[in-house]
Formats: sequence, C-alpha cells, structure tokens
Amino acid sequence: MNPAATTSHEPQLGLFESRPGDANVVWLESFLQEQGRWIRAGEILRWHGRDDSEDQKRLIRSLASASEWIISGQAGYKHLQHATPEEIAHAANSLESQAKKMSDRACALRRNAHRRIG
Repeated sequence: MNPAATTSHEPQLGLFESRPGDANVVWLESFLQEQGRWIRAGEILRWHGRDDSEDQKRLIRSLASASEWIISGQAGYKHLQHATPEEIAHAANSLESQAKKMSDRACALRRNAHRRIG
C-alpha cells in the first residue's frame, strides 16, 4: 500500500504514533465508530489489507491504548459511543486492576532495591 495513497479509512501504520489526536489513533477511532461493534485486531488488519501478524496486532493495541474513546476486551475493540454502560465499566475496572498490579510490583521492586542498596 502506497502511503501517499492513504485515505481516512486506511492507517499509516508505519508511523507508530500512539498519542491521543495522532493520525493513526484518530483513524482507528473513526474506523471503530463506523463499525459500531466489537471487532478484533486481526479483522481490522484484514479489512485494510494488512498482514494479520503479531507485530501488526501489537500496533493496533498501542493505538487503542492511546485512545480515550476505544475500549478493549476479550471480544476485541469497540468505540465508546457504541458501548453499553456495563462494557465501559468492565473495561475501566480491568484497567484499574492492571494499574494496581503494576503499582504493587513497582513498590516491591523499590522495597527490594532499597534492601539491597540501602
């Protein structure tokens, strides 16, 4: 796919942008808003003629993580406008749980480093 020929429906996936408002994040938000349903990374990639590879799926995860409008779960990705209150709560609870686990691990690392270093 020629990057110069990209439309608003095709990501510029080679750019690896991952901040809210970046072109690729906005592209994914728009695509999911148009779909109005849960959609898996592999389907997103195939829809746009991309390889269904782990590298490409990782990029979709990165873009979704940078978005303030995309929720994720076992069913894939969905735009917040089409999500039920239960789906939104589940996604937010999952993120908060992951954040707590990461914070607990960071504290344990610091505690053990302090024991080692003094």
